[in-house]
Amino acid sequence: MKKVIIILLLASTFYFAQSGKVPPNSLLPNFKPFDTPRTNCRPGTVYRLDENRVQFIVKDIKQIKGLVSNEGTLIGQMTFSRGDLLQILNLNFDLQFVTAEVEIKDVVREFTEQSNVDQVLWEDEYAADLMTDEVSKYFIIRETISAKEITFRFNNAAAAMLLTGKPSLKMKEPKEGEIIDFPYSITKKYKEPKRLFFLDEKISYED
Repeated sequence: MKKVIIILLLASTFYFAQSGKVPPNSLLPNFKPFDTPRTNCRPGTVYRLDENRVQFIVKDIKQIKGLVSNEGTLIGQMTFSRGDLLQILNLNFDLQFVTAEVEIKDVVREFTEQSNVDQVLWEDEYAADLMTDEVSKYFIIRETISAKEITFRFNNAAAAMLLTGKPSLKMKEPKEGEIIDFPYSITKKYKEPKRLFFLDEKISYED
C-alpha cells in the first residue's frame, strides 16, 4: 500500500511577502523546484550562479554516489514564487507568493551521504578544482525528488488572482454540504520519471 504523507503549512505567508523571501515549506522543506522537469542534474551535480544569478552546470561528479528511496505518494502544501509558477506551469498570478496543495505520486528520492560528499569535495580536492570563477557562488545538489505525475491545487483566493492561464485549471465542484479547500487543479504527467525538486548545499572553499 502506498503511504501518504499529509503535512500542513505552518509558516506565515504575510511575513515572507514583506521580506521578499519564499516561505519555508513543511512538505519538502528547503527544496526548490527545477525550472523544467528533467532527467539530468542528479545528486552530485555542481552548479554555479554568476553575479547576475544566471545558473551554469559545472559538473556531474561521478565519484559522488546517489542513493535511492521510494517514498510513495506525498501530499502537502508548498509555497511558490510567482516566477516559479509562471516557469513550471505557465500560470501568471498577481501575487508574489502562492500556496498550493501539491500531490506527487510514486515519488523517488535520490540523495547523497555526507561522508561521501566530504571525501570527494574536500579530501580529494574536487572543490578547489571546480571553483575557478571567483565571482560565482557554487552549489552541489544533495537530493532530488522524481515522479511521473504531479498535481498542483489552488484555493479560490489564488485562482481569483490569476492573470493568465486559468483555462488550464480544472475545477472540482463540491457536493452538497462539502467544502473543498483547493478546488482548482492542474496535473502534469510524464512518460518517464522526471526530477521535479532539488535540495542543494552551498560549497564554500576556505584556505
